[in-house]
Amino acid sequence: MTAPEGRHLIASGDWERLRYGWVEAVCCDASVGAQAQVVAYVLAMRYANRHTAQCDPGLPELEGTLGRSRSTLKRAISELIDAGWITRVVGRGRGNRSGYGFLTRARIVSLKGVRSGPKKGSADDPFYGAEKGSDPGCQEKQKGSNLTLKGVKSGPPYNIAKTCKNHRGTDLPQNLSDNPMVIRDSQRAVERFRSGHADAFDGLQVWVINHIIAANLLTPEERERSGLG
Repeated sequence: MTAPEGRHLIASGDWERLRYGWVEAVCCDASVGAQAQVVAYVLAMRYANRHTAQCDPGLPELEGTLGRSRSTLKRAISELIDAGWITRVVGRGRGNRSGYGFLTRARIVSLKGVRSGPKKGSADDPFYGAEKGSDPGCQEKQKGSNLTLKGVKSGPPYNIAKTCKNHRGTDLPQNLSDNPMVIRDSQRAVERFRSGHADAFDGLQVWVINHIIAANLLTPEERERSGLG
């Protein structure tokens, strides 16, 4: 498989070390919509094998996880492909499913003797500040505790770095949720806010607010106007 011009496919040996930064970079890309950002997060953190980067969920699986229609998921996936974040990988041979590969603009150089996975408080992510339109608050890694993903139906929780330094309560960990109900309520609240409802976030559960902030579903200007900045 050939990556698009200007992009590089993240190799299986690098994926475990780089997946956190990849998710953060997508969430900080202002050209990618909220639906596509959520799909990117679920592909990387739930379906992609952390050791091999193999990621081959079918649309029915994604529908069941996210509670989104097939047409919405297709649009989100196409948006990620057009933005240069993922590419389709065609399965060859009997039993090999087609799936997705993860792309980056940075050329990855593997270093011998380097442990895979981010160290606590480290800044080994090649994605920071690399994307056009990315949030300036994401160009520095924050020190402190990592985010904990809650609501995963199976397997241990994943820890991922804080996404942006201008989130409300940056001295506390914010929670990205994999719960379809939380994701749905977050999306609906953001859509209502953008359609002119200033009270769209009033009365939301704290974990929904936390997901909106941690998933970077609002632009910095929107966070400031909504009071979530």
